Amino acid sequence: MQIVQLLKSYSAGRRDFSGVDFRESWMPGLKLNQALLQGADLTGSNLSHSEMCGADFSRSMLWRTNMTYAKLANASFERATLIRCHLNGADLQSAYFVDADMRLADLRQANLEGATLRGAQLCYANLAGANLKAIDFRTVDLTGVNLKGANLAECQFVQAQLDALGLPDEASNGSETQIAV
Repeated sequence: MQIVQLLKSYSAGRRDFSGVDFRESWMPGLKLNQALLQGADLTGSNLSHSEMCGADFSRSMLWRTNMTYAKLANASFERATLIRCHLNGADLQSAYFVDADMRLADLRQANLEGATLRGAQLCYANLAGANLKAIDFRTVDLTGVNLKGANLAECQFVQAQLDALGLPDEASNGSETQIAV
């Protein structure tokens, strides 16, 4: 499917684009709210400044995809591969990242408030300055993650994570103050 075909189909009311192959595609500013993109291959694509609120990227390949400043609130990335994905400045409020592979992802200044990250791999991800309010990190792999200046208010951690990250113990009890790291 070509991009023009996708846009015409979306305009005509189609929302299911599961399995599409748009590797290395140039689609900044794309608007596909509520689209089903399960199992899609968007490797290396440019989706910066796109609007895809409520889209379903479950099991999709988003390796090296540029989604900077994209609007992705309530989107699902369950079991998606987002290795080296550029999501800096993206709106990811209440997004669903269960079992997602987000190693080395760039999430600087992203808004992930209320996102679900159960079982996600965030190894060496850059979350500097990100809004991470109310996230449960207890089952998330945070090896080598950068949390400098991130808002960690109301986040939940296990003690081993706090020790490894050098965060104060009060982060694990639902503290309502911003923790500057």
